[in-house]
Amino acid sequence: MRKGLWELITERFPSHITTLTNGNYFCVDGHDGHLHWLGCIGEKYESERIVAFDLGSETFREIRLPDFILDDNRQNSLGVLAEKLCVITHVRVDGTCDVWVMDKYGVAESWVKRYVFSRFNEYACVFGFTSRNEFLFEEDEYLVLYDPNANTLKLFEHYCPPDCCIQNIVEYVDSLVWVAPAKYEMVDDDRGKN
Repeated sequence: MRKGLWELITERFPSHITTLTNGNYFCVDGHDGHLHWLGCIGEKYESERIVAFDLGSETFREIRLPDFILDDNRQNSLGVLAEKLCVITHVRVDGTCDVWVMDKYGVAESWVKRYVFSRFNEYACVFGFTSRNEFLFEEDEYLVLYDPNANTLKLFEHYCPPDCCIQNIVEYVDSLVWVAPAKYEMVDDDRGKN
């Protein structure tokens, strides 16, 4: 956005990551501009990894998940907790939800389990944490905001039509910072080639 133009990047998405587990969902963290996806390796989804894209250097890298959460009975999603990358893993069998935080960014050995929530049913849909570290999820047609520090729940009834399928919720933050409109142009990588 600072350049005011669109560019094609030369770095390719890792070819051995065959599937993104949450479709087009990606997670932005507080680490100097990285985008993150959850992806699977191989045709049979042998292993799940985080794929990170550094917006500054325009390069991809992989981050290993904690070994404890890599089984078929869990549904994993990425989030941010207290400005650190986290993985929220929902155990379908017993309804618990574990939250793992990467204490040192990019260091796979620094995963730490921060929370275990046990109040979910197996069909709960987990969205993640707000900027105030409150946990947001959907259960039994309610949107629920849970504050783990105060151990309080806030229910939002009738937040969407019954047949609506929510893929992602984005938190809105007011700002007085003016973003000047830029003139955008497309840069062609084949310029000057005949």
